[in-house]
Formats: sequence, C-alpha cells, structure tokens
Amino acid sequence: MSASQSLGGPSRCGRVLGPSLDKIIKNAAWRKHSHLVAACKSTLDKLESVSESESESESTTSGTNQSQSPLSGLPSTDAEHVLQPLILALDSAYPKVVDPALECTFKLFSLGLLHGEIDSSAASQSGVVFNIIDAICKSGGLGEEAIELGVLRVLLSAVRSPCTLIRADCLIQIVRTCYNVYLGGVNGTNQICAKSVLAQIMTIVFARVEEDCMDIPLKKVSVSDLLEFTDKNLNEGNSIQFCQNFITEVMEAGEGATLKPCSMPPPHESSKAADETGTNNSHIEAGPGESKIREDGFLLFKNLCKLSMKFSSQQHPDDRILLRGKILSLELLKVVMDNGSSMWRENERQVTHLCFSWCRFLNAIKQYLCLSLLKNSALSAMAIFQLQCAIFMNLLSKFRSGLKKEIGMFFPMLILRVLENVLQPSFLQKMTVLNLLDKISQDPQIIIDIFVNYDCDVDASNIFERIVNGLLKTALGPPTGSTTALSPAQDITFRHESVKCLVSITKSMGAWMDQQTRIGDLYLPKISECNGTPEHHLPLNGEEGNASDHELHPDVNSEFSDAAALEQRRAYKIELQKGISLFNRKPSKGIEFLTSNKKIGRSPEEVAFFLKNTAGLDETKIGDYLGEREEFCLKVMHAYVDSFNFNGMDFGEAIRFFLRGFRLPGEAQKIDRIMEKFAERYCKCSPSSFSSADTAYVLAYSVIMLNTDAHNNMVKDKEFMENDELSNYM
Repeated sequence: MSASQSLGGPSRCGRVLGPSLDKIIKNAAWRKHSHLVAACKSTLDKLESVSESESESESTTSGTNQSQSPLSGLPSTDAEHVLQPLILALDSAYPKVVDPALECTFKLFSLGLLHGEIDSSAASQSGVVFNIIDAICKSGGLGEEAIELGVLRVLLSAVRSPCTLIRADCLIQIVRTCYNVYLGGVNGTNQICAKSVLAQIMTIVFARVEEDCMDIPLKKVSVSDLLEFTDKNLNEGNSIQFCQNFITEVMEAGEGATLKPCSMPPPHESSKAADETGTNNSHIEAGPGESKIREDGFLLFKNLCKLSMKFSSQQHPDDRILLRGKILSLELLKVVMDNGSSMWRENERQVTHLCFSWCRFLNAIKQYLCLSLLKNSALSAMAIFQLQCAIFMNLLSKFRSGLKKEIGMFFPMLILRVLENVLQPSFLQKMTVLNLLDKISQDPQIIIDIFVNYDCDVDASNIFERIVNGLLKTALGPPTGSTTALSPAQDITFRHESVKCLVSITKSMGAWMDQQTRIGDLYLPKISECNGTPEHHLPLNGEEGNASDHELHPDVNSEFSDAAALEQRRAYKIELQKGISLFNRKPSKGIEFLTSNKKIGRSPEEVAFFLKNTAGLDETKIGDYLGEREEFCLKVMHAYVDSFNFNGMDFGEAIRFFLRGFRLPGEAQKIDRIMEKFAERYCKCSPSSFSSADTAYVLAYSVIMLNTDAHNNMVKDKEFMENDELSNYM
C-alpha cells in the first residue's frame, strides 16, 4: 500500500480526508500557516487511530452522539476535531491551500459522508458543517477563477446530496454566493457555470418540494436552454459544453456510493401553518418533513421574487449589475415555473381536503411573482419582456384555475397592448407576443377557458375577443395612408404570424367541439340506462379525473345545458355592454335600454345598485344622471345615497367615501340636490354629529365649493374660509 493510500487510516472518511490534508500541509506556508499545519497533523494522527472495524461499528451505532454526528463513522466530538482543519484551510484565503480543501469537501458531500440538517440556527452538532459552508462561500470572493469553479462545485454537491438538508439562511447564502460569482466574475465560462449551478439548485430544491422528500430522482438542467434570452455573448468557444460537463460531473458524483438520506425532522404544528396563511388548516396532516423542505422552498421562491423587484437608485439609474441580477432572478423563476408539477397546479376542487402546500405556493405566486411581473412590466429591456412572457405562459397553462384575476390583468398589460399596436410596434416585442399567442392557440382547453372565464363573465374584459380583433388588425396591416415604423419585410412577417395564429385558434376550437361531440356520443347510452337523469353527465372538458378550469353553474350537469348557459351569459354580457356604452353617451337612454331589455330592474333601488356596482360606467355621466330633477332620477339618487352607511365616519371621510363612485356635475343646482340628500343621510347615520341636517348640508356644500375654488385653474381669486366663519357652520 502506498503512502498516499495509507494517509488517514482505513476508515471511509479517513481515506477521503488523509490525502487532502497531506496536500494542505505540503502547500501551506509553514510560518504563516503553522496553526493549520499542526491541526492537519493532529487530525491525521486521529484518523489513523480509527480502524476499519471501529468505523463500521460506529456507523451502525444508534446512540445519541452518533445519530447527531455530522461525519459518518465518527462520534460528534471527533467529527468536529477532524473537520476543523478544512475550515482553517478555507479561511486562510491562500489558493494553494483552499483548492485541496474544496476538493476534499466536494468528495465528503458527494459520497454522503457529511449529513444532517444544516442551518445557522441548527444545533451545535451540525454547526461545524455550517461553518464549512460559510467558509466556502467566503472563498468565492478570492477572485481566482479555479477557486470560483471549485466553490460552485462544492455548493452544488452540498445541495444535491440527499444526506444533507440545507435550510433557510444557509440555503440563501449558497444562492447569494453563486449570484456573486455570476455578477462579479470576469471569466465568461465561470459566469455561465454559476448560472447553470443556480438553475440546477432550483431544480433540485423544488423537485424535493414537489415530493416532500430528499431521496428522489433528479434531472439535469440544459445549459444551452439557459442562454435562450441572455448571455449568449458569454459563450467562448466550447463554454456551453464545458458547463454542461461540469453540471453532469457534480450530479453524477458518488452515484455508486451507498447514501443514507437525511432523516426528516417532524413537521411544524398545523396551527403555525394556519397563522402564516390566514387559513385554518388544522385538519390537514402534513407528510414527514413537509414543513421543513417546503418551508425552505417557499423562502427561496420569495427571495427570488424580491431580487427580481430591485430597481436602480436615482444616483445610479443605469446600474448594469443590478439589471443583470434582475434578469437572472427572472430566469431562475422561469426554471422553477417550468418544472412546477403536481403540487403547484393541484386543482382545489379535486382535493377532498384543502392542500396547505398548494395554497401556500399559489399565494406566493399571487403575492410575490405577480407583483414582480407587474413592477417589471414598465421596463424596456427586451430580455425582461421575453422572460415575463415566458413566465406568463407558465401561469396560464398550469395555474389558471387559481389565478383568474391575475391573468385577466396581465393579458392587457403584457400581451394586448403590444398586439393592438399596429402602427408603431417594437418588432422583437410583437414577435414575442405572436409566438406566445401561437403556443396558446394550439391548446384547445386554454382557448375555451379564456372565452368562458373572461368573455362570458360580466365582470371581466373580453380577452378572447380582443385577441382575435388584434390578430385581425395585424393581419390586415397598417391602414392605407397611415405612417408606420415597420419595414415591408416586418409587415409581411407580422401578417403571416397573425394569420397562422387565427388558423390555429379556429382549429383548436374545432378540435374541442369534436372532442365534446365524441364524449356526448359515448355517453348517450349511459343516459338511457339511467332513465335520462342528468346527474350522471360528464364534466364539460371530458378529461377523466380532471375538472375543467372554467367555473360553470354547479347545479347544471348536462353539457347541453352548459352550452346554453354559456350562450345566455355571453348574450347577456353583450347586451349589458351595449347598454353601458349607450349610458356613457346618453345616461337616460342607456337606463331605458337596459330596463326595457330586462338587464336591470325598473325600481329606483335596482337602478341605483347598477350605478354603484357596475364597472365601465363613466363617473361623470353617473353624476349627471343622479343630479337630474326628473321624478325617477330623483328617486334613483335618493336610493343611491341611502345605500351608503356612514356610521363611525367623520364628516370629511364620509364625503370622500360618498364621492368615490362618481363625479359631481358642474351645475350648482344638481350639486345642491345631491349634497342635500347626502347631509340628510349622514345625519341619520350619525345623529349626534350636527344639530340639524340643514347645518350638515351648508357645510357639505361649502366644502365642495371651496374644494372647487382650490383646484380649479379657472378660478384666479382663491377664497379661503376663516376659522370664525367655519365655526358658524358647526
């Protein structure tokens, strides 16, 4: 047996540590690193005193010390002593010493020799492993290209190892270190490696979140896919292949070794989960380790979203590093959403009891990811827009059942504003949108769900109609005689892509109808067997065990009744929108149209409810209608004012609350009638506020007049009420 093979003794950890410690001793500066050299020699002596049989017996011992030891084959106290030289070597900031320490740590993680829960707040038994990771992260700032790669390799192996559960702040620190290598690295290959490592970490963490388990099959990221939107200029020769081999080497290291997955700590109490989400989930039984693994995934997801929302300061408006960090965060969020599976898109209506993890991550998407998309939508960087569209496609295809409002907001903001710009569009932006619509149009269920949830919903905008109209306008090209920034080649490209999308939409709708027809034909015999009872009909989308994302009337089970209900809802919405449009031109004609077509009732209370709660009405026209002196308009105005409850509000707050739904008309007589009724209602809700309704009326009218004087540019001589004048009204 050679000297190098005998170093460290016969134990598994000794065979890994021995050669590395010997190399550290040889590379160290004896005077500068005398303490390190002494620690390495002491550790070698300790390892050589542990025999193979002792190591095996220690590894099978079920005692308290062994179960909490961070290093296989050694008790906790010996493990801390053995690992201390690695920490000293990493802290030395001397590349010749740091490099073998990184190589040794990589082998320890890859072979599953280091294990346990690792966190800054963890018990002291695993604190030494946290100190090692902390020292590794600090080594990433040495500026040595080889050391940067070594740091990335060790950090990825630590996250990949099923034997170590890296938690909370420690996980965030690892991600931050990889970020710093990507943003601060000089070598393009190292930057691509850092991005690839980050993407692989996201894939590992959220794959475990999905299964709520450490020991699961893991897939490798594709480095070339990560350069789809950015960093193509960093590719130097065979950099992509080098980085792909780098990822493959780390992910396949130690595949033949026997790895014992980290034992899962007990889940948190469900009452704590309920406090965090605002939902009582006490009836949910969390799986083993669910709270720990999924809590870390939630924390990481939240931090990625926050990183994507950082903006430049006024002192440094063109901060390129900040912009690259934002783009990287969005790319990693895209990786997470691309790999999102069952837990992320679990349909609430298919779960017998509410899934806490699904609700928590869906709320995280609403609270953080959607906010990130909203804040970044105003930026002009093309890479950010492309990433937003890619993430939006994920939201639409996987999470639309729980994100109806959010998707309804992002469609006009991201897609329709670009699609409907026919004269002066950005070529790259519009091509991105057309490519996105091409993907959407090839999914029949998405097309139907958009139509049902938005165009057939009275309270939603007509997204499907606007998509089709936008594609038609683009296909027809700019109007004759108009000025456009498009070249002839770009115009032809837009027309071709738009027509392709329209054809795909038509084919998808036909395919969906064919599917429903086949389902109906298959189901007709079952109907006759059940004597025609409608309770046994299939759901509208007809997929076994998978309910449709659109919400229909639960008491109507027949697909034919569903179709009729949709037609009625769509027809009702078209008529209602026609009435709203007419109201915004001529209020009295609009109300007459809606009442005659039975879209609203004829009583003043029903008309007042319509004016108060219907979106799309012109607030100025509402005020004009309420101020009219016709008998019916006066009754509507009285019903409108009486619908407010001013209990507990001071006078100024009540006026603001009252006027938020409409604009006061310009005529003094109309204002007088409205404010007189307001004063009467306020005194009824707060009888002790004023001695009489007349006093409240005079004060209300005076406040309106003074507000008009203060904010109307046409009034040059501003009038202000003195304190003694004001007291006369109180």
